[in-house]
Amino acid sequence: MTPLFEETQNALSSIKINDNSLVLSSLQAFYHTIQSQGFAIKYVVEGVERYTLNGIPFPIQTGSYLLSNNTSEGHIEIEQGRNVKGICINLLPELLSEVVGSLQRPDTAFSDHDLGRFFSSHLFLENQYDARYTQVGALLRVLTDDIRYRALQDKDLTMEFFYNIAERLVADQTPIFRQLHTIPSVKAATKKDLCRRLYRGREFMDAYFVNPLTVADTARAACMSEYHFFRLFKLAFGLSPNQYLIQRRLEHGRQLLQKQQCSVSAAAVEAGFSDIYTFSKAYKKYFGVGPSVEKARTGF
Repeated sequence: MTPLFEETQNALSSIKINDNSLVLSSLQAFYHTIQSQGFAIKYVVEGVERYTLNGIPFPIQTGSYLLSNNTSEGHIEIEQGRNVKGICINLLPELLSEVVGSLQRPDTAFSDHDLGRFFSSHLFLENQYDARYTQVGALLRVLTDDIRYRALQDKDLTMEFFYNIAERLVADQTPIFRQLHTIPSVKAATKKDLCRRLYRGREFMDAYFVNPLTVADTARAACMSEYHFFRLFKLAFGLSPNQYLIQRRLEHGRQLLQKQQCSVSAAAVEAGFSDIYTFSKAYKKYFGVGPSVEKARTGF
């Protein structure tokens, strides 16, 4: 598995198991048309891969990945310069259907039979994701380290890897399947465009939550009107943008209290709260205990 480390020449390496494949690449000055045959996860380890799928540009940067299915057409372009390094995982649609089918029981959240068809239909949301915030991303980051430090050899790759990635993919995409169905639009293309905008707004909040953001700020980042963003965000995610922002800040504040020798007042400020009183009140309401109790549990 050496192409991922190639710095000067174009290199590709592929391992295929039962028509599922793992492809490592190190490329520059590269252009190729895309006609997807199955399901693909395109992860950028280093650099930028510029995709255009179904007329929509997706500049995939380091630490992000693009999902596409068999309805995707377009091209990939990599500019001249230092080699761009990537990992592409191709999955048979039948594998995803099998994973979904095993989860479709009345006592689970996966009882909707349309989910099984979602991954290979035109309704699937071609989109890019930050690997830090998804289950698929967590596996991709571990895989990258295994390849980088030579902990993974060709002989180590089995169908178990593809089963694991498929299970994580279904877990990540099931909420998105639900969210697409909450967006009130007749056309599938409109639903997908609005869903991408909502995710763009949420990613903006994830990146800048410690700042004094407003709904208007986030709506602008999502290229939507303030009210339209507010209404659809609440429909899709089950909470308002402000509620999401507060939860994000609280979770960050909790991490600060648990992992650092950080005072409650310092955690409040670093998490984006205006004062310790607001932080403490929101913290207790959300977690059930005050931040002082949380700090005491860490032993600091």
